[in-house]
Amino acid sequence: MCYLIRGFIFAFGRPSSLHLLCDIRIFNIMSPHIRAGEILADAFLHYPLMLHAFEGFTELERHRRLLQLYTRCASAASMYGGVVMNDTNDGALIWLPGSSFPLSLPQEIRSGMGLIPFTVGPRPTLRLVRHDGTSEGWVRQHAGDKMGYIWCLGVAASQRGRGLSRILIDRAIEQMRAQGMDTFWLKTEDPKNVEIYKKQGFELVNHMIVPSSGIPSWAMRRTI
Repeated sequence: MCYLIRGFIFAFGRPSSLHLLCDIRIFNIMSPHIRAGEILADAFLHYPLMLHAFEGFTELERHRRLLQLYTRCASAASMYGGVVMNDTNDGALIWLPGSSFPLSLPQEIRSGMGLIPFTVGPRPTLRLVRHDGTSEGWVRQHAGDKMGYIWCLGVAASQRGRGLSRILIDRAIEQMRAQGMDTFWLKTEDPKNVEIYKKQGFELVNHMIVPSSGIPSWAMRRTI
């Protein structure tokens, strides 16, 4: 979530902010971003961090809120980074350049990310913010200026195991390299993904247990 806490505080900490956020009509989510949101919501439905963030929610409600979350993340990525999908729209990857990682408060508002506390809920939002503020904060602290960040990657369940993640990552890195980035970072909370990403050229740089969630997080880096 980058540092969405700033948008969260902005939304809940000032009397006029709700009116301001509700009046925002700047972002216009096109159908590819909606499809990317659908793919990511499905892919992260049983992800450890999301089970923690949405503790006590039914699977159906968790999926509904994840759809809200990832559709807005895809909107933000389309404005400030990139949204990559395969030819049959079965996989999606969203990325941000180092210059927009983490997103600034104005960027969060313009892209619709500032509405996440209202559409996803305050408690899940706070849990995500506290966790990612630590795990993504570590990446930001240790990454250089020419870094690109693979924000989220998901593949439809029926297409997993067919190499789509490699295709998406290669396309994303190609886009980032074209913009002058030479080091590419990601983090994962699923231990199975660590070996998958190692096979795609990423090295494990850091492993931590995030205090706020108790969930392990792995930071990985690939240099071209």
